[in-house]
Amino acid sequence: MIPGNVFRLQLAAAMAGRRRMALRIGVTVLLALPFLLVDMPAHAQASGLAMVIVFTAFFGAAVGHARLRADQRLARLRLLPISPGVLTLDLVLASMAARLGPTAVVLAAFVAVNGRAGAVAAILSLAAALTVSLLLLTVLGMIIGRLARDNAEVHLFGALTAVVLAAMSGLTPLPERLSGLNVLTPVNPITWLHKTLVSLAAGGLTVSTGRLVAALVVLVCLAAIAIERWVSGGVGRGGRTKRGAKPAGSRFDSPGRTTDNLENGRCSEPPRE
Repeated sequence: MIPGNVFRLQLAAAMAGRRRMALRIGVTVLLALPFLLVDMPAHAQASGLAMVIVFTAFFGAAVGHARLRADQRLARLRLLPISPGVLTLDLVLASMAARLGPTAVVLAAFVAVNGRAGAVAAILSLAAALTVSLLLLTVLGMIIGRLARDNAEVHLFGALTAVVLAAMSGLTPLPERLSGLNVLTPVNPITWLHKTLVSLAAGGLTVSTGRLVAALVVLVCLAAIAIERWVSGGVGRGGRTKRGAKPAGSRFDSPGRTTDNLENGRCSEPPRE
């Protein structure tokens, strides 16, 4: 494993074991089944699917980050010779990638069941809306996981935040007195995802040139960042990361304290004479 590549390390941990992956996908699909198989209005169907994505992605990121702190793995990852910004980026990307698979399966089933494969532009718009929504939900979930002190607080704060997100995204109708919560809907990616699902469920989606260009830019930028982090690692001069390099002269080169030990959950000290 490249010593500075936490993205690979976390993604490998998240996808370790076929049973665990199947369980994660199965739970998400099970929650979404009523909105895939039951005939209902387009707005209700889209709102239900968006709520499933919000709760599974948000709670997954929050609980995962809280567990990372509880078992002291986050503290050990901070010992790696990479900057805090790169470490945070790798954790966000890995958590996003772990949740992208189940949500993509649900949306693919939604398109297949409704019999509206749509144009390429519609699929690209849906993919971009999903990706940006997962980015927002992952960041917010990690913040909740960082602030919560125990598992109970994670679930309590997570439930409250998810309900507020749903209300601010237009997923549920609000009373007139609470209409101020919709002030951020024009720039809310979850609202973009919800409107895209409503249009697809209602019979089709017409994507403007501007939205198509924005979707392509979003997908290309996020893919480029993920690929760069996948192939990067190590540290160069001045502590900067570079591809395939090992941190020469660092404490990780000393006997008894190695990157392998860190990845295995141990950080042993060299024997003292």
